[in-house]
Amino acid sequence: MSITFHTETEHNLIILVHTGTTPDDEFLAFYKGLYGSDTFDLSMNLLVDLREADSSERSADVLHEFADFVRAAHNSLTTHPKVAVVAPKDLSFGLARMYEVFTDSVPWDFTVFRVIEAALAWLGMPEDLAVRHDQEAQQRPQGDN
Repeated sequence: MSITFHTETEHNLIILVHTGTTPDDEFLAFYKGLYGSDTFDLSMNLLVDLREADSSERSADVLHEFADFVRAAHNSLTTHPKVAVVAPKDLSFGLARMYEVFTDSVPWDFTVFRVIEAALAWLGMPEDLAVRHDQEAQQRPQGDN
């Protein structure tokens, strides 16, 4: 299991990277901890990178539970951040689209993409951010946030 994140403050962006398989309980624990931390700003845009994720352990039930949690967390938010999910694999893409439906009432713009370049363009990010992101991910030790 590995979910890591880092912040691109100059771009108002938090990048979350999923690699391998993450059981439902660890998935929820990570995100609940992240949302409760001082380093996570709900008003920032998100890029969720599922290119190296194995989503075979993800259940619809946990996506519902996570959607309820996120809805409550965003309840008083006055800004509408963008959330771009990059999911080239069919299972990850389908689950992300399901989650998009579950969070329809959350005050954000949520879109699922197959390729990172399209997600970055939608977020208004520079094209070279994808290359920098991939290079940094290769150099970052597991678990380094």
